[in-house]
Amino acid sequence: MPDLIVDGEALRTSIDSLSRVRDELGNQMSGRDENHDIFGQRDLNKAMRDFAGDWKIHRTKIKDDVSKLHDKLVEMSETWDEADGEMAKSISTETV
Repeated sequence: MPDLIVDGEALRTSIDSLSRVRDELGNQMSGRDENHDIFGQRDLNKAMRDFAGDWKIHRTKIKDDVSKLHDKLVEMSETWDEADGEMAKSISTETV
C-alpha cells in the first residue's frame, strides 16, 4: 500500500471551490447604510449597521485567508503534477 495518495481530481475541485468562495467574498458589496431604517426600531437598526461594519472587516480577513489557502493548493497541485510526471518518466525509462 502506498504511503501517500493524492487525488488530483479532488485537489482541482478544492481549488475551484476556493476560487468561487474567494470571488464571492470579494464581490459582496453590502454597505453599512444599505439597509438604513428598514428595520423600524432604532436599536435594531443600530445593531444591523454595526454588524454590517464588522462583517466587512471580517469578510476581508476571511477572503485573504481563503486566497492564501487557494494559492497554496495551486502550488501543491503543480508540484505534485511535476513530481508525478517525473516518477512516471523514471519508471518508463527504467523499463526500456
